[in-house]
Amino acid sequence: MQELASPRADSLRAALDSVFASPAYRWETREDPLGILRRAWQAASDYLTRLHSANPAAFRVLTWVLLAILAAILGHAAWIAFRTVGQGSRQSPGATHLPASTVRDGAWYAREAARLAQGGDFVAAMQADFLRLVLELDGRRLVTYHPSKTPSEYAREAALSVDARHSLRTLVREMYGYAFARVPIDRDAYERWRSAAATERYAAAH
Repeated sequence: MQELASPRADSLRAALDSVFASPAYRWETREDPLGILRRAWQAASDYLTRLHSANPAAFRVLTWVLLAILAAILGHAAWIAFRTVGQGSRQSPGATHLPASTVRDGAWYAREAARLAQGGDFVAAMQADFLRLVLELDGRRLVTYHPSKTPSEYAREAALSVDARHSLRTLVREMYGYAFARVPIDRDAYERWRSAAATERYAAAH
């Protein structure tokens, strides 16, 4: 009996080895491509939970800082989108394309603001006139012009006196209200804003 059982056991073992050697039974540990992100998210979540329990005041401060960063990112994106879409959609149908060599300095933006205001597009005129102001302040080395900067960034970095810096921040806040909050604007409101945007009102810090 043992002699008969041995060949059968060998045959069964060979059959099992053949089956488990097939690709369907090959167990492989696959690396999760998002594993690092999941672990980082879990670690951050655990840290915030511990911080909230151990130091609620620090947790609130961190929350406000993160919200401020998010608001700055969204504001910057909104400003860039507004400038990009506005410059494309607000071209008059009969306007001719400017040659690539045209210099868009403060004088150019002053003329553009006047043209837009004449057509009743006061928000776009305000935007152009603000860029005129920035370029003129840049010429006086009171700010550093860069196309990607937002008006709020110019107001924060401007090397102005305390009163002039406050005036510039008020100017930016009003412009944001007209451009993004859709505060109603007419020619009188635009002229008041434009008067407040006169370059001579912004003196350097001493």
